[in-house]
Amino acid sequence: MSKKAGGPLLALLSAEIISVSGSLVTRVALPWFVLATTGSVARMSFVLAVQMLSMALWGIPGGVLATRLGTRTFMRMADCSRAVLIGLVPLLDRQGLLTFPMLLVLVFLIGGFFTPYYASQRVLLPELVGDDEGLLARTNTLLVGANRITLLLGAPIGGVLVSAFGARAVLWIDATSFFVSFLLISLFVHTGKVAPATVDQSKLLAGVRFLWQDRIQRLWTFANIGFEMSWQCIFAAIPILAFLRYDDDPRVVGALLAVFGVGAVAGNITAIPLLRAMKPINLMITGAVAESATLWGAVVDLHVVTFGAVLCLGGFFMGFIEGPTTALQTRRTPSALRPQSMSAFMTLTLVAGSLALTFTGPAFESYDPRVPFTAVALLYSVGTALLVLSARRLAAEPASPAALRATDPKTADSDARDPA
Repeated sequence: MSKKAGGPLLALLSAEIISVSGSLVTRVALPWFVLATTGSVARMSFVLAVQMLSMALWGIPGGVLATRLGTRTFMRMADCSRAVLIGLVPLLDRQGLLTFPMLLVLVFLIGGFFTPYYASQRVLLPELVGDDEGLLARTNTLLVGANRITLLLGAPIGGVLVSAFGARAVLWIDATSFFVSFLLISLFVHTGKVAPATVDQSKLLAGVRFLWQDRIQRLWTFANIGFEMSWQCIFAAIPILAFLRYDDDPRVVGALLAVFGVGAVAGNITAIPLLRAMKPINLMITGAVAESATLWGAVVDLHVVTFGAVLCLGGFFMGFIEGPTTALQTRRTPSALRPQSMSAFMTLTLVAGSLALTFTGPAFESYDPRVPFTAVALLYSVGTALLVLSARRLAAEPASPAALRATDPKTADSDARDPA
């Protein structure tokens, strides 16, 4: 990596840590606010489902907008908009104007920026560091690691702050963090003069079509749907169990998220040297198989220590999956389709995650917690099986440009080899 790319990359990582730390404070505050004011687990999961549904619905059109504006411009706009929208929640609440329907509207608007922002962030990486597979995999893993580090900061701090000052005051922190991220990207992240792309409206669903036509990415998409649904249920279960079983204490929510963060950061750190010795697809499978086995622990025992161990190990093995997956996806996708393809991938998985959240609250209200956790473990195991199948297909691909038609034509010569 060149020194020229190092500065913008450091700023991008810093923006990620700061903004996600603020968001994690809200991740503790918002569900707890709904639980404390309504006493309804189902209503809490509904709020989370609305936010995720917004992420899904705005994913594809947001990807088109990001392509038109350019990734850096879109990211700046998204950070500034979210700072304002999140700030409205405590402001309206202080004035006595915040109703539950209005909260849902604000949550829906805030969530709409997530998917195209995530996709833009990943698309920005090749502009900073180039298209080398190994470097992209390590850089994506660093970015995921930066995200996970925030769990060590934002989550426990959020639990303590909510316990001490209440959810309303804590939401201002998240608003401020997005403004700081906006400043970092505006001042330090520059990728040269890249003209915004012109997007044909007829190609709105081009990303979805591409994912379906590429037989490897089709399997990755279905596998990720299973993974996303499983983990959304688990993350929603954290405040639910803290509220119902773990002494009604928001600090437990922060502590459990932090435990997950410890494992995730350790997994990302471990994955970086492993990527020098292993193919990304093999590391992904190793992580998925181990994580699938780990999630069955929540079925066996739900003591807070056991649940914390499941979260920690699950986070560790997740670090083996996310960075390599994004790198392989990026490299198999033509550059002109990357924003739409990544947004489509996120959209499809988030629709599934929203559906899972819709049923999570009612499931925990109606059944013993081991029942939904059994469904989670089974679903993740199916996703792992699909990932293993994709590896077999990937290994069987002929090493030719025709076989790798998903690769950018400009780099066909260098990409006409095993993409794993």
